[in-house]
Amino acid sequence: MRLVVGTNFDDELIGKIKEYPVSHIFGSHTKTLTGHGRASFILPQVDDERFKAHLDVVHEAGIKFLYTMNTATLNGGEYSEKFVKRLSEEIERLVGFGVDGFVVALPFLVRLIKREHPELEVSISSYARVYNIREVENFMELGADTVILHEDDNRNFRLLRSLQKLQRRVDFELITNNSCLWGCVYRRTHDIVSSQSSVEGGIEAWFEYPILFCATDVRNDLANIIRMRWIRPEDLVVYEGLGFDRFKIAGRNKRTEWLVRAVKAYANRKYDGNLLDIVSYPQGRAVPKVMEKVGGPKDYDVLKEVYVDNTKFPPNWLSFFRYNQCEERSCSECGYCTAVAREVMRVEGKEISELDLGKIQAPIDLIPRFGGNG
Repeated sequence: MRLVVGTNFDDELIGKIKEYPVSHIFGSHTKTLTGHGRASFILPQVDDERFKAHLDVVHEAGIKFLYTMNTATLNGGEYSEKFVKRLSEEIERLVGFGVDGFVVALPFLVRLIKREHPELEVSISSYARVYNIREVENFMELGADTVILHEDDNRNFRLLRSLQKLQRRVDFELITNNSCLWGCVYRRTHDIVSSQSSVEGGIEAWFEYPILFCATDVRNDLANIIRMRWIRPEDLVVYEGLGFDRFKIAGRNKRTEWLVRAVKAYANRKYDGNLLDIVSYPQGRAVPKVMEKVGGPKDYDVLKEVYVDNTKFPPNWLSFFRYNQCEERSCSECGYCTAVAREVMRVEGKEISELDLGKIQAPIDLIPRFGGNG
């Protein structure tokens, strides 16, 4: 097992997780030349001094550091000689600091980094949204060392089995604890919003509005939580049996105790409690607070009360996905995740079948109020 963990730049975090099989830490400055995969307003403020000091702590613990340059767009900067020169200088500056590699989503960045530094590890971010073997091969040809698979790939066992033939030629990384919706139509927009709000001179906002749409879908059908492609600590063995042993723990916007809890759970392959305690879940943690701040509806408060009992999952519950292709079947026709939700989920002690929440629409008129600095 190799764990790849997002850092909040608290040096105490490294001291508390170095006893576990953590091979890599990833993170970046708060706002960067390219932008990256987390909105700046949810991250700690990190200047060069803090960055270099934390990097030293990571290396002293025998852990490698990957710099996240995983923006979904450079806004056409590739066409500007001035921008490309600045970008090359920024890469050299970070290499001078001692980073061990980069996480990127754009083919242009793969080639730029590998041309100058073939010795550095380049991981392809989930923002590249790799979901077929040809895309993996293309990134390999560009020089990628690691491919972080799209979250939606986690239960596509037909694809995972097909990737086994490439495991000796490229490393694969699976994301364990993101709570993105299965088949999310808001994801591409979210990628752009995150990228644009983490780039120097980019969007000024204090909340990523696609999460509001996402939370609405969860609020309208709580079984969407089960449909999310997180991986339970107890289920890592299924993926290890297929040859995948590198797992990402997201959460560089989280507090140290939260990250330590997640690392411990996945390292021990066991968590007794609410699965949402180790999954990102901004739908229930952030959206109700945002609605309160802007005087929005209280419809989302129910998401704060969801309890997913990680001890209640049926044995071998993932086996269903080995033999059924979610990509080819409607959730309403299938019903499997709804059945699992009835077994493992409670809301204030009630079974979800006892709830009568009704359907709501995302209050899109509130979105302009998420701009600026709040």
